[in-house]
Amino acid sequence: MNLPFSPTFFRKMDIFQQLMEYEAQTDVKRLWRGEKAVLIWAGSEHHQHIGSAIDSSHIKDALSFAETNGYITHEEKVELEPSVSHILGCLITHEFGCSVSNPAQRLDLKINRNGILAGRILVETKNLKKPGVFKKWTWDWWLIYYVAGLIIVGQLLKLCIDLYSSVK
Repeated sequence: MNLPFSPTFFRKMDIFQQLMEYEAQTDVKRLWRGEKAVLIWAGSEHHQHIGSAIDSSHIKDALSFAETNGYITHEEKVELEPSVSHILGCLITHEFGCSVSNPAQRLDLKINRNGILAGRILVETKNLKKPGVFKKWTWDWWLIYYVAGLIIVGQLLKLCIDLYSSVK
């Protein structure tokens, strides 16, 4: 049974907020488009070897997959292809995967659970262009925090009034 507020739901909300933060920096950080392409590929059915390391050839496959499915343009793919090792490093830095040591001294990456969930979020939101449900839940949580804050302030005021009344 899927509960509406499962631990995965809360993790996805956290990852969604991170993705939106990175998306806001797209103009400055051009490799983010490549990272998104890899995450979309990782969250799709084309990433069949979960748990094993991926390398630069897999990143090129992910860029081709993203181009084929309309997530990036051909020009973006051509621009990002020389930077596949940097994209791997960025995914590790953003904690969507972990580095795997190998004897050839190549940088290999193992996509972790956050990376898979980020890919699913990117697919569900059409590459963050239609964040509907996630935005709604974000606003709902802010409303809940606001109401909880008001209740706490009200209770503190009542406590202070009661203490002041008892001192008189």
